[in-house]
Amino acid sequence: MSILGQAIELEERAETFYLSSKKGVEDRGALTILDLLAAEERKHANALRAVASGEQAPAEDIESDLLGEARTLIAASVEGGAVAVFSDASMEEILRTAMEIEQSTQAFYREHAEEAATQAARELLVDLAEREQQHYLLVSSLAEYFARPQAWVEAAEFGLRPDAY
Repeated sequence: MSILGQAIELEERAETFYLSSKKGVEDRGALTILDLLAAEERKHANALRAVASGEQAPAEDIESDLLGEARTLIAASVEGGAVAVFSDASMEEILRTAMEIEQSTQAFYREHAEEAATQAARELLVDLAEREQQHYLLVSSLAEYFARPQAWVEAAEFGLRPDAY
């Protein structure tokens, strides 16, 4: 299978993961984040299909405002008085798996970009590696934010807090 074929499969698997992760999640913020991530992976797969068929990848499939949309969601949650962006406990494991997916996809693109058959494919893989890095940073930040209240409570009740010195 070609590099682009493998890349398409990676993106399709990621999209499927995000969509299937929505089952059992009730929190609106969590559902929105999963929808945003799934849509990003779908756009990446579409861009890869276009380049694989010798066409130019549509700009709307490459360009993204995922971080802007996530910021808007988080700001709305915080301004609305929410303690956390989302409270669904299942999101912790989903975000950890998402971090692994985004990191491995990024690594694949970086490792195989130079092996791509065309300049357009190489450029797309390099660009998508950067997009996957942004996805990783988003999901890892959300995972940290999600876990922080638990870590803070444990530190406050059972140990010394560094800011108490």
